[in-house]
Amino acid sequence: MTTQIKYKVNRRILSIALVGLLMVCSSCLMFVYDPLQLILRKILTLTPGTVLFNMWSAPPYDVVMKLFIFNITNAEKFMSGEEKLNVTEVGPYSYKEILTNNNATFADDGTVTYTPRREFIQDPENSVGDPKVARLTVPNIPLLGIQAYLQDSSFVTNIGFSTVAAGVGAQSIVDLTVDQYMWGYEDKLVKVANQFLPSWIDFKTFGILERLMSRDNSNRVTITVDPSKRKSRFGDLLTEDEQQAQFHIVSWNGLSGLQQWGYNPMEEYQRTNTTKKCQLVEGAYDGTIFPKNLNKNFTINLFRKAFCRPVQLQFIEETISKQGFHAFSYKMREDSFASPEENPDNECYCHKGVCPGKGLQTIAPCYYDMPITLSQPHFLNADPKIFDTINGLSPDASKHESIAKVQPVLGIPVDESTLKIQVNLAIGKTKFNSQTRPFNNLNLPLFWIELTCKEVPPLAYYLITLCVTVLPVAQEVLMYLLLLVGLAMISGAALLTLFFSKTVVPRSLSIAADYAPIPLISIPTQYLKADIRLCK
Repeated sequence: MTTQIKYKVNRRILSIALVGLLMVCSSCLMFVYDPLQLILRKILTLTPGTVLFNMWSAPPYDVVMKLFIFNITNAEKFMSGEEKLNVTEVGPYSYKEILTNNNATFADDGTVTYTPRREFIQDPENSVGDPKVARLTVPNIPLLGIQAYLQDSSFVTNIGFSTVAAGVGAQSIVDLTVDQYMWGYEDKLVKVANQFLPSWIDFKTFGILERLMSRDNSNRVTITVDPSKRKSRFGDLLTEDEQQAQFHIVSWNGLSGLQQWGYNPMEEYQRTNTTKKCQLVEGAYDGTIFPKNLNKNFTINLFRKAFCRPVQLQFIEETISKQGFHAFSYKMREDSFASPEENPDNECYCHKGVCPGKGLQTIAPCYYDMPITLSQPHFLNADPKIFDTINGLSPDASKHESIAKVQPVLGIPVDESTLKIQVNLAIGKTKFNSQTRPFNNLNLPLFWIELTCKEVPPLAYYLITLCVTVLPVAQEVLMYLLLLVGLAMISGAALLTLFFSKTVVPRSLSIAADYAPIPLISIPTQYLKADIRLCK
């Protein structure tokens, strides 16, 4: 025989407990799954219509290209052999670089193919003068370049070219405006070469910068958007991090490597063991966008067609940008243009079996086989012997090093990023030409370029602020707020239940089957008699 005790719990208290439990569970899920990364993945997806795609298609960065030109100050005495060459740096002459990435085509293998195009607009505010008016005394690059190119040719070829050069009155030092020297002028020697050798000299006017920058346009570039959908053919040459990094170059004009340095296109279909990593362009970046969540061990290989090869930038420090953003600083390695003995990564970059001196990188295979070289400005980190042949050079790491600053969470370049490259002419031993003889065996500095990202544009500023500053703090506050409030609600509901719930004890005994009775007295039946009553 039993009686039933019932507890009546208020439905509102039960609702409070359930809401608190839901808040605690939500907080725990946020700890585990990090919804911020899910949001960033959505916002920073390179697909049409997203914020990142719009920024990438027409980068809003205000990029300025500054030119510093080496002006010859002792032309007569140098040509007569009285003095060694004296040069003076003149500049800057500035231009705004306008980049657009056009005709983007997305593929099922997680890549996008596009055509980058760069245009340059004169920037008078950041220039020392008008480049169409300012005049310079500079080397005649077509004459010196072609004569140096012919140094291994036959006697007849060298005499023939020298005769033609003398016939058109070509001088080894010329007086030109900055605009003519950089962007093009009519040269009689170039006109003759174009007429008789159009397959080699495929231009009628010559400007050294115009020729270099012409290589940066009309290319079809493919980069990864979703690396998980694509497996590289060069898994033995690229690290797992390089293969899985977002936005790295897959191919340039349909090829994963540079034929100028010995890459064999047939190996894309029939892999052999002859391909070297230094021949690849795959795994490099075009400089407009980098992977998200960079770590300090990640090295950036930067490629522009004008450089003729990837240039390696390595992490040096964490820093704060001018606008207050956390950033990783990268700089060009000191041995970027070292010999293969000093830097084995450069084993591919020797031309016709000849490796340039320390601190120099030949780009002849990309520019008509002319002996053009790259270096850091003022031959920074180059062979000291160069300074014995030319006056006016003063390398300074604080002025001439290249520094790239990237926001590591988003992979977006920030302000104070500068890329500095010098263009030179490596003149060997020219033959049978009195005009070029004084320049024999000189590494002749022509000019150097500084590409600078002045400051983060408003769109990128707000994106970085939102994704790196606002959302992480908001997520942290929300996680702990949900946890604390949820626990408080559950605890409160428990206390309310304990102190304010009603307990109901039935007035009559019941042995109904639908109760779970609590036994009060239990007397074995064998001790009971039929005439015994419990109550009188």
